[in-house]
Amino acid sequence: MIVRSFKDIEGTDRHVRSASGTWESKRIVLAKERVGFSLHETILYAGTETSMWYANHVEAVVCVEGEAELTDHETGRAHTITPGTMYLLDGHERHTLRVKEDFRCICVFNPPVTGREDHDENGVYPLLTEPEECDNPMTTVTGTHVTDLYPSRGATEVTVPRQDPVVWGAPDAPGPFEPLDLQSFERDGFATVDQLLTDDEVAVYKGELDRLVGDPAIRADDRSIVEPRTKEIRSVFEVHRISEVFARLVRDERVVGRARQLLGSDVYVHQSRINVKPGFGASGFYWHSDFETWHAEDGLPRMRTVSVSIALTENHDTNGGLMIMPGSHKTFLGCAGATPKDNYKQSLQMQDAGTPSDEALTEMASAYGIKLFTGRAGSATWFDCNCMHGSGDNITPFPRSNVFIVFNSVENAAVEPFAAPVRRPEFIGARDFTPVR
Repeated sequence: MIVRSFKDIEGTDRHVRSASGTWESKRIVLAKERVGFSLHETILYAGTETSMWYANHVEAVVCVEGEAELTDHETGRAHTITPGTMYLLDGHERHTLRVKEDFRCICVFNPPVTGREDHDENGVYPLLTEPEECDNPMTTVTGTHVTDLYPSRGATEVTVPRQDPVVWGAPDAPGPFEPLDLQSFERDGFATVDQLLTDDEVAVYKGELDRLVGDPAIRADDRSIVEPRTKEIRSVFEVHRISEVFARLVRDERVVGRARQLLGSDVYVHQSRINVKPGFGASGFYWHSDFETWHAEDGLPRMRTVSVSIALTENHDTNGGLMIMPGSHKTFLGCAGATPKDNYKQSLQMQDAGTPSDEALTEMASAYGIKLFTGRAGSATWFDCNCMHGSGDNITPFPRSNVFIVFNSVENAAVEPFAAPVRRPEFIGARDFTPVR
């Protein structure tokens, strides 16, 4: 049991004053207590105005003295906060507090803060943790490190409720998606576009895919992955760097504009590839969450990443199409088992590490159902990084090929892997965070 008073904290390193001089805070419970939240008494001074955006935390605030006006930047609504009033930033809302009388409040943060944070130029607290809290042998600790909100590759399988927004941008953010599309994405974790590309554009991109697959130099490149059985090319990675044709597709506003809408920021390409699934025996991809792999093996800290699969051949209901469990993006499934060194060499052909158990998949499929995506060439499916998805073998005569692009927020740049001994190659998990323009 811990018993602690405000007087005990005064004058200690738990008594923090902002660099801007607009507030002070007594940190009653911090990350070092390891209880999953932090508890603060904070005073914002009369006549001050503080803009904040807890992009990395959820905060609940109860006013006990004073008065302030709270403005929600996303809706423009203003609220008067007086003693006995609570507000909860459950959507990571950007907001401003204009203080009329010294405003004393009790605040709870999840994830917990360490006591060393201060608001940056955007009003954001950095996501820090205490060095001694890191018990992941795969994570290097130098002073502070990014908190692992989504543990995986441990001794047992675990489930964690999603800690991040699904749609990071404002509901009315301009872009190719309509507000109803964004609502659907929030609910289901995916959105479809029936005809993203015209027939003429499909012909151009399909021709470029065929050219790359048929090029002996591309086949010999490390970025090409071959089918273990047929020895035919299955995927070619980093196609936006290999091919100016696909680079133009990445920059197309119909494509990158939707990524910016969903992620609420500039974006860079974390991964791009073409997938070739010819008829008569091309193997599928087993059920998995991309984020589980990208977090564990590439070091993406948060679920602020979105993929688009653009069909370059018709997707029938029989030729090994994409399957997603709608709503599964709201729960993170941390898989059991350590990550072998150079796991990517095996996983890109036949996934093993990072795959859920049959029991977990049965439970999720029962809860969420399974949606199979069909559509003509030129259609596209956008899906959240944490969707549980997979595809079956293609034993039909009808090929299935697509271009697959992964956009990550520039505010979610990769750090060291959370559960792997080394980073994957940059052609699989990019370390160039230059925004797409």
